[in-house]
Amino acid sequence: MQTSPNSPNPDISRLVKWLRVLMTVTLAIVVASAAAFLYLSSPNQRITPYGTRLVGERAAFDFTLVDQNNQTRRLSEFRGKAVYLFFGFVNCPDVCPTTLTELKKVYQTLTPAEQSKVQVLLITTDPERDTPEVLGRYVAFFDPSFLGLTGTPQQIAEAAKGYGVFYIKSNIKSATEYNVDHTATTFLVDPQGRLRLLYANGRPANTERMLEDLRWVLRSRG
Repeated sequence: MQTSPNSPNPDISRLVKWLRVLMTVTLAIVVASAAAFLYLSSPNQRITPYGTRLVGERAAFDFTLVDQNNQTRRLSEFRGKAVYLFFGFVNCPDVCPTTLTELKKVYQTLTPAEQSKVQVLLITTDPERDTPEVLGRYVAFFDPSFLGLTGTPQQIAEAAKGYGVFYIKSNIKSATEYNVDHTATTFLVDPQGRLRLLYANGRPANTERMLEDLRWVLRSRG
């Protein structure tokens, strides 16, 4: 049968269909590429942090203690900042000064704008000897912005329990001469008040990786 002059050309129809399919596939690729770009550039992108992530994220324990200026402090008042939290004591011979020195390096590598969003807290495991005044002199040696926190033995025990921290007096020579064995973990709480990362003893020494984790936590919204 002869094709009418007004009838569509089969070849043209197939070409139009092929072009439509090509445009659909191309559009799908563009959309997928854009989505991938947005994901990779997102502050909430999945990363492999240097610190240890909890199996399930949870709100950090909100303690009430006293700082070196005898001012009552709660963890929740630092909401909007990333908080490094470490349990230790002034007379600690090695782990505590080493860890605070490592955190000092991380903190002082930050820009001033970043520093305004970070707080380092030392909670004493030796409230009998670590008065606010003693703590104040100690933490100021590392950085004036660092805060030392103390309280009653019961308050300290409650805060330590909230983070799974163990401590006990050892090598006791007298009421004022003794050591305190304690968990040497550094905790990182995000600006939303969630406990995000844990660092075992010695891990904070890697300043570059600590900075990567900290900046990721500061950017994170989810």
